[in-house]
Amino acid sequence: MNQKIFISYSWTTPEHEEWVLSLAKRLISDGIDVVLDKWDLKEGHDLYDFMESMVKSPEINKVLIILDRKYSERADSRKGGVGTETQIISPKIYKDVSQEKFIPIVRERNEEGEAFIPTYLDGRVYIDLSNDGHFEENYESLLRNIYGRPSFSKPKLGKAPSYLFEESPLNFKTTHILRGFEKQLLNKPDRVNSLIRDFLEDFKENLKDFSITYNSRDRIEVGKQICENINQYTPLRDDFLKFFDILTNSNVDFDIDIIIQFFEELPLFFSPLDDRSRYGTFEFDNFKFIVHELLIYLIALGLKNNNYQFIEEILYSSYFTKDKYNHNAVAKRFDVFYGHTDIIKPYYNQTHSQNFLSAMADFIVKRIPDFLTKRVLVQADLLCYHVSELNNLSWFPITYVYDTSGHYELFYRLESKRHFEKVKKLFGVDTVEQLKERLNELEEKNKGNNHGVAYSGSFYSVIPLYRLIDKNKLGTKR
Repeated sequence: MNQKIFISYSWTTPEHEEWVLSLAKRLISDGIDVVLDKWDLKEGHDLYDFMESMVKSPEINKVLIILDRKYSERADSRKGGVGTETQIISPKIYKDVSQEKFIPIVRERNEEGEAFIPTYLDGRVYIDLSNDGHFEENYESLLRNIYGRPSFSKPKLGKAPSYLFEESPLNFKTTHILRGFEKQLLNKPDRVNSLIRDFLEDFKENLKDFSITYNSRDRIEVGKQICENINQYTPLRDDFLKFFDILTNSNVDFDIDIIIQFFEELPLFFSPLDDRSRYGTFEFDNFKFIVHELLIYLIALGLKNNNYQFIEEILYSSYFTKDKYNHNAVAKRFDVFYGHTDIIKPYYNQTHSQNFLSAMADFIVKRIPDFLTKRVLVQADLLCYHVSELNNLSWFPITYVYDTSGHYELFYRLESKRHFEKVKKLFGVDTVEQLKERLNELEEKNKGNNHGVAYSGSFYSVIPLYRLIDKNKLGTKR
């Protein structure tokens, strides 16, 4: 939308008048309709009436007041045309101090570098066009002022953080680290390892608070306590997931061993944290559920953020898991964290009036946070299974029945050579031929079982990897 302005100035010298004329012409070239006495004040016009009409006209969006020594002197003494304009302008300025119609433009400064500002404009913000070295940037400021397009706009008002209004705020240490984590990664990426270490240490400390003291040995009551315990733990879990969502989506290098060592210590939660020597077989099933779920979610976050190197590290690293007695640890793989539990099944089935193939699987799926999908979670669970098959490990994908399409991007895109190069390490190979060989070996190993593994009594089964991937099309496209 075109703007219309009026320029008020003093007829000081021919040079000054030429400068004002040049400014007016440039503004016109930038789409601004300029009213100037040089071309708008005709012979016979009443000077006072012309000035008053320009200052007061609603059609005039802005009035530029060009300030030099002579203008300031005449304005303060109320002499000449400038004095007349001053008598018209100053009441409007004094009447409304927030008035933005009038823009002082400094054209000249005194010997001490001070701008010539008349008394009636004293204290008002001006635009400085007196210095040729800064003319262009300040001229842009003038244009933005006229068009109402400032360089910096006030951000849209957001919402207050929801945690401020929680009736019982959860005081996890992890929450405080998480709130500033993304900004810390951006501003201080060299601190990433210490941030990860601090977060995981605080996570473990908070996790200790979810140890269960059972009120009964009845399986229904035990299942109820475990389900309630896991639901109470969910905000802590979500801190963990959000933290690693940010981390795996960043380009910041970090030490994966910090995460591996964190997982090595999690089996400590599968036995008493105190000095007890006697305990029930199910007493730590809540922690087995939690660790199993965390492992799948790390893979899911890697898939979500296309961070295949992260997934490879989690699936192929050696884990020297620890126990409370500090026995010599033996190197194990990710399947050591498989923790399926049936103890919650009687309570869970009763509560939902349904006989689930796996109450734990249904519970996991129902707990998926908003920023992840069921599809990526199931795909992560299946990837754990397929990698375990290729490496003679043990992992049953308990969630597979919640997405039986089998049409997963990770697998069908293997026709693309580019995609293959990105994900080949997930299958433990370096070349297309090596993967074909692994798939042939797997097919031979499972000869006679064309349906794949499945829940007993389930109509659906897990599609074997050698059927998910078309060997003849591997890496045949860009």
